[in-house]
Amino acid sequence: MRLDVVRRGAMVAVILALVLLIVATPSLVGRPTVLSAIPALIVGLTASDLVIDVHGAVDHYMYRSIALEIRGEDVVAFRVSVLRTDSYDLQVNFSRNATVAFDLYVVIVDRQGTTFALNATVFHARDDGGDFVSMTDRDTLRSVLARPPGDVRALIPRGEGA
Repeated sequence: MRLDVVRRGAMVAVILALVLLIVATPSLVGRPTVLSAIPALIVGLTASDLVIDVHGAVDHYMYRSIALEIRGEDVVAFRVSVLRTDSYDLQVNFSRNATVAFDLYVVIVDRQGTTFALNATVFHARDDGGDFVSMTDRDTLRSVLARPPGDVRALIPRGEGA
C-alpha cells in the first residue's frame, strides 16, 4: 500500500516537472514566451503573380513592425519596400514577369521587442515538371523548392541583434 502511494506521488511529481519544463523552456532558449509571436514567411505562385505573405506561424499576432524589402537580381531596377507598424500580417503581390530572381529581406519586431530576420534569395521559373518557386536562406544556405498549388514556407528566425 505504501509503495503504491509513493509510485503515484512520483508520477504526479514527474508530470508537474514536465509541465514546468515545457513552460520554462522557451525563455531559457531565448525564444518569446508567446508562441504565436513566431513569424512565418510564405512564397507562392499564382497563374500571373508571385505572392509573399508574412504572418504569425501559430496564430494571429499583432507585431510592432514588419519590414519587407525585395531587390531584383536579374532586373536590378525592380525594388519593393514595405513597412507596416502595429500589423498582424503583410502581403505583397507582384507580376511574375517583373523579375525571375530576387533578394528578400524581412525584419520583424514583436510586442516584446524581439527581432526576427530573414535574408533569402528567391527564384521562380518553369521546367519539364511545370512552374516552381525556390527559396535559399542565405544564413543557412538551406534551399526549398515548391510547385503550385504548393508554396515555400519558412519560419523567420530570431535576429542577431535581439
